[in-house]
Amino acid sequence: MATTKIWPVRDSLKRVMDYASDSEKTADDLTSVIKYAMNGSKTVSENEKACYVTGVNCFAETALEEMMNVQNHFGKTGGNVAYHCYQSFKPGEVTPEQCHQLGVELARRIWGDRYQVLVATHLDRDHLHNHLVVCSVSFIDGKKFNDNKGAYSRLRRLSDEICRENGLSVIEKPHGKTPRQIHFAEKNGEPTKYNLMREAIDTAVSLSTNMPTFISLMKQQGYIVSYSHSRKYPTIRSVNSQKAVRLYRLGEDYELDRIAQRVNANDCEIVAVIREKLRMTMKPPKHKRIHVSGTKKTARKIGGLYGLYLHYLYLLGYRPKKKHRPLSPEMREACRMCDKYSACARLMAREHLRTEDDVKDFISVSEKRMDELFGVRNKLRNKLRRTSEPDQIEKLKAERDQLTKEITGIRNELKTAEFTLERSEKVRKDINIELEYCRGDHTKSRGRNRNDRDQAR
Repeated sequence: MATTKIWPVRDSLKRVMDYASDSEKTADDLTSVIKYAMNGSKTVSENEKACYVTGVNCFAETALEEMMNVQNHFGKTGGNVAYHCYQSFKPGEVTPEQCHQLGVELARRIWGDRYQVLVATHLDRDHLHNHLVVCSVSFIDGKKFNDNKGAYSRLRRLSDEICRENGLSVIEKPHGKTPRQIHFAEKNGEPTKYNLMREAIDTAVSLSTNMPTFISLMKQQGYIVSYSHSRKYPTIRSVNSQKAVRLYRLGEDYELDRIAQRVNANDCEIVAVIREKLRMTMKPPKHKRIHVSGTKKTARKIGGLYGLYLHYLYLLGYRPKKKHRPLSPEMREACRMCDKYSACARLMAREHLRTEDDVKDFISVSEKRMDELFGVRNKLRNKLRRTSEPDQIEKLKAERDQLTKEITGIRNELKTAEFTLERSEKVRKDINIELEYCRGDHTKSRGRNRNDRDQAR
């Protein structure tokens, strides 16, 4: 099984000769890319002391000079000067020699008739992988390589063909690209749409001895799992969302066949014990009774946008600090942004912002203030350029740094205020959904599409 990726190298080559030995150059410079690919600590086997670096249409030792000569010859030294590609294999599936051989074969099939390629096999990780550095300019006619969606599809298709020819596994259902924000949130263990789905499936599987029970428990947790003969792929979605996720995108353990195997392997007695424990934990939080003087009519109420955010933080379990776990998937996903919502509430409390109009006025005033500070700071910078006295320079720098600090604070408050307006509608929607879960209304049948009705029958 091999995964592939390709991206452009965009720096100019006019400084390569002067800075070829500069270790602080960026990774986007062709010199550094080739230097990284040929890193001896990554490409030399400790046991065999063999170096796995090969040039296609060039010599490995002089790959940089040869690529640079081609680009200079055709006068194309700007733009994308090269492309950096990797081909990574499943741990333990290939030997270093085979990995390198497959990388060279891939380079020859795709670029061997027109472009220079350096192929280097890295052995520093459990998953052996090839780095391919491709000169962007053809040595045949000087035309640049067009890296588009079709080119990447061809790269992936040829890599899969080579794997099949050599008896290696191939990813039949490649996952879509995970958004960067979601990728790092999951890496840090934060609640996201996808790992909350996995958690709900794991919980339902542990409490089920058959698939109808599994589907019912998923519904209790706020998810609808749909599968029928009319569907190509089984899906999962929140009861409050129309956008479904294919189960195979959650991982091999979450495909429908694998879920069925896990469910059928459960012991009925153990499941009964676990189910009773979960029933206790899934109850809505109990509210404390507090006796105060006065009446509801005379009591001071916090309303408007500020009250909305305070209520939201309470349902998230963020305030008061005695936390509880929200019931709905939407609110559990929002927990990873508690600090942002808390910042919104603090800003509204400090600046006495109660309505959306108040927040808009605050944004307008802050933007004007920031423009004024920018003007003052630019004047200070101009004075710094014209001043040569050390004492005066030190004084002006201190004033400039103070202005920068003030601008940064205003900019952060502006972002928080804009976030408050952007999220207000979602906050209202999430609160209504959470209250439905507290009342148990989410388990009632609503908004079924045709496939869900067919499956129910």
